[in-house]
Amino acid sequence: MIERSAIKLFFSGCLQLLFITSLAVLLIFAAYERAAINISLMDVIYWGGYAIAFSALLLIIIQFSQRRIASLSGTNVSRLMMGLCGVSLSLLCLQHFLQGSTALPLFDLGTALLITFLFALELAVFQQSGSRQPKQRTVHFKQMRPAIFLFLFGIDLSMAFIPLHMETLPQSLSNISPDLLIGLPISVEFFCVGVAILCCGVWLDKSGWKAPFYTGLVITGLGCLYSWLAPDAVQFILSRGVLGFGYGLTLLASQGYVIKHTDSSNKARGLAHLFAGLYSGSICGAATGAVLAEQYGYGPVFLLGALIVFSVILYGLLTLSQPAGGEVVNKAEQTKKVDSATQPNSDKGANSSPSFISFLFDRQVLAATLFSSMPASIAVVGFLNYFSPVYLNRAGLNDASIGQVLMLFGVVLALLGPAIGRFADQSETKRGPIILGCVLGGGAFLVFGVLDGVVAVTLSVLLLGLSNCLVLSAQSAFVLKQEVTGLYGEGKSMGIFRSSSRIGQMLGPVIFAAIIATTDIESGVMMFGVIYLITAILFALLTWVPRVSPVIKPVGITHE
Repeated sequence: MIERSAIKLFFSGCLQLLFITSLAVLLIFAAYERAAINISLMDVIYWGGYAIAFSALLLIIIQFSQRRIASLSGTNVSRLMMGLCGVSLSLLCLQHFLQGSTALPLFDLGTALLITFLFALELAVFQQSGSRQPKQRTVHFKQMRPAIFLFLFGIDLSMAFIPLHMETLPQSLSNISPDLLIGLPISVEFFCVGVAILCCGVWLDKSGWKAPFYTGLVITGLGCLYSWLAPDAVQFILSRGVLGFGYGLTLLASQGYVIKHTDSSNKARGLAHLFAGLYSGSICGAATGAVLAEQYGYGPVFLLGALIVFSVILYGLLTLSQPAGGEVVNKAEQTKKVDSATQPNSDKGANSSPSFISFLFDRQVLAATLFSSMPASIAVVGFLNYFSPVYLNRAGLNDASIGQVLMLFGVVLALLGPAIGRFADQSETKRGPIILGCVLGGGAFLVFGVLDGVVAVTLSVLLLGLSNCLVLSAQSAFVLKQEVTGLYGEGKSMGIFRSSSRIGQMLGPVIFAAIIATTDIESGVMMFGVIYLITAILFALLTWVPRVSPVIKPVGITHE
């Protein structure tokens, strides 16, 4: 039994090392190609072969030195393989410096290694999520993270060149300006995401997470295929709408999965893991898709994205399905179900489901929507997707360097999000993490008061990443803790709350376009930071609830 476990670990470990190192080899070779450095692919493959052989040898040594191979399972295996992948990447990097060309920019080399490291990290999370004991038969919230990583990886393979592909298609909308037309696919996609999130909220409450999750995957995959086959601009725009609708369904359903398998002690951490996988997939997909499009053209990348999205269905059926012994429901959910089952009819009538208006205008929900979710959405989309590329381009940076600066936002979320989510779980009300996140977000724009240029944007991107590590998971946990959310329905509540952030995403580019149009851009950005801080103060004031100390009744003494 021990020998069989050792052989299984060795071969699975070698396959993992082969995949990670091969990905690094291809990305480094693509970086050489972009830098117009004359080096053969076989040379880089030889470097990778040496790195894999040395790491596999280390794995054998560790196995022989381990007395009981059974102890190398679950979390220990994930840590071991992360370490060996790090050794392999380090050896590959060392051979680049010894035998390669020093003309390759370090930033390009670092980007290739970072993308590979994020892949290794997601594999480690998958191994950890599968390390639960069979006797417990629990479903771990981390199991959704690899699924959402693959999902975003497939979708965002085409993110970097959608406007460029739009320009190559036959145009039949002559009344629309070309600059507006190339932005329509992304706008329609975001609009359909918002519509799908609203629809999915009701569906979640009625049917659970599975039906919208798998339906969204099928629709998204079909949208990718439609994008590949679209013969003209109009049909390409429609294809992105189909993809966006499926994306919205799967995105909210994945959050429903995490919410179902967490309680108040780990809900923020579970959502942080989900968003970490989401941004990791987006980063890796965009960078890999740009390399593939440069080598093979746009069409094959859309097809590959569809295949990857459809592969998530297989992953879900094998991993996310209910275990044979039934899911272990947390104690809070058990208590809630017992209370609702034993509650008298009079109490149920008193706690009838509130209306849409009652939910939306609840003081806590309204404060979270207007003074936390909306400013954060405006800041991220407006600053990252619109302001930063324009501002850095005027500062003299090329497209590749701009993309590498903006990538830092996702890197911070992927690496620090789960740890910060654990900190947010320690807050009972979740107000503290949200307020701290909003203050960091406002401070990101105040940086322009003392710095400018590339340094200011880089520091702002890092601070925005830290800010979103706090607010993304804590916002959802905060809304879910409200009494009105439980009465109205968690699915519908999350659908409405997350749809409100789409309004902020639409307003973001408009607001930052107005800032760029001003004569003093830095002062305009600072003013936005001040307004962001004011919204943080308003959120703190509106959500403050005074603590009620328990009243101790005096015990009366009777004299007979």
